[in-house]
Amino acid sequence: MTDQPPGSPYTPVYGDTALPQAGATALGPADPGRIGPYLPLGLLGSGGMGRVYLARPADGTPGLAAVKVIRPEYAEDGRFRRRFAREASLHARVRSAQAPQLLGTGFDDSLLWMATQYLPGLNLADAVRECGPLDVAGVWRLVGDLGQALAALAAAGVVHRDLKPSNVILSQRGAHIIDFGIARATDSSVITSTGNRVGTPAFMAPEYLREGHCDTASDVFSLAGSAIYAATGRAPFGDGTGVDVMHRVAFEEPKSEIMAGLAARDAGLAAVLAACLSKDPAGRPTPGQLTEAAGDPHATSWHEPLDGRLLARQQACDVLERFAVPEAAHETSSYVGRPRAQQFPPLAPARSPNRVPRGTAAAGARSGRCTSPSPPVSPCAPSLQEPSSSPVRPSATPPRQCRQRSPPAPATTLGPLLRPVPPHHPPAPRRRKPARRRSKARRGRERTRCQPPRGRTGAKPEPNPPPRPPTPRAGAKTAGAVTEATRPPHPPRR
Repeated sequence: MTDQPPGSPYTPVYGDTALPQAGATALGPADPGRIGPYLPLGLLGSGGMGRVYLARPADGTPGLAAVKVIRPEYAEDGRFRRRFAREASLHARVRSAQAPQLLGTGFDDSLLWMATQYLPGLNLADAVRECGPLDVAGVWRLVGDLGQALAALAAAGVVHRDLKPSNVILSQRGAHIIDFGIARATDSSVITSTGNRVGTPAFMAPEYLREGHCDTASDVFSLAGSAIYAATGRAPFGDGTGVDVMHRVAFEEPKSEIMAGLAARDAGLAAVLAACLSKDPAGRPTPGQLTEAAGDPHATSWHEPLDGRLLARQQACDVLERFAVPEAAHETSSYVGRPRAQQFPPLAPARSPNRVPRGTAAAGARSGRCTSPSPPVSPCAPSLQEPSSSPVRPSATPPRQCRQRSPPAPATTLGPLLRPVPPHHPPAPRRRKPARRRSKARRGRERTRCQPPRGRTGAKPEPNPPPRPPTPRAGAKTAGAVTEATRPPHPPRR
């Protein structure tokens, strides 16, 4: 049993099966209800820069889109928006079946977004982790498809610079390259500062690590590393910290045991990929040569269970495209971009069918009071309409009489004087502040002051003893010598 309302387009098949099989999760209350011209259906993933939603056009156009929404703190940064616009312009240059098509960008209601064609598939890293390494035929297909994608990027004058397994999507139509976030045009200047490198160290080119230079040959090096990972499940230069891996990529050869295992499966494939891993960019094959070496990439299919997973994902996307967009999702423009919990105005509370609004004649009849609706007509007053020609039957029960209010008393000059005087309440007695308790030391000082000094019993202390003359310095000449006889008595100790 489900709690879905009857006639809702979000059937159990849609919500419980199709959406997870398409690679998305259910939306939360904080997710937007609309992103530009797209209605989000589920969440594909999230990261430090923002979130990616699975969406479809609000006008009912067939097709699904992957909409990337940037976090507000980055969207308000002008430098980040320029970088975002550069990514979109580079993506728009690429025209290839092995790369998703750019559908549009926008900055609406504090939402900075970019929509691309959604490719129903798995990225290469997840496919190897969940379904195991690819077979030899699958690796050749991967090399051929990525070679076509790099050829399209080279024709458009774009260098990807971050080709790695997580940026390669496997689908029923082949392999595709995604995420042009750090791509760079070949006719532009380097955007990174001296000593800084962007990308994944295990799949960077050696010349990029040493000199900061990258071109299409650098992407070919990254292609070989991704293909070796797809065939063996390991990066060609091993694992470890970033500094160790970058040193091995820049100055050492790939791991011999990894290349030996690949050569045992297919010597020709191992030779082609070893040439792509050459330290000299001029010695690497071009993307066109890789496509020729791979032959027809679509002659073979992916291995099981990967092929079954990709087929189920494609079917789930077909189901999502066939379902109509809910009418409730077409909110007005004033609610565009707001969270789903705030995208619709609050509804009025439901009223009981037997409840009569207050202020009406029926409500006054029930309560026994005469109310004055607009226009003010009393239910007890005679009707102003002409009498009907049809006879009126007398009612079985007499009409209920309304209680008439007594007329107000005429105003007189004595009215203010005749008002009842409120009783006088005397103010509450003010509480006295308790006396401050003296401290023990203060009590001791007072007791000492009242006692006579030691050795002089019965003698009262002098209230103001005379000041003691200063003691002369040694060797100083004084007018008169002070002796014990002329010295005044020592004042009592306080």
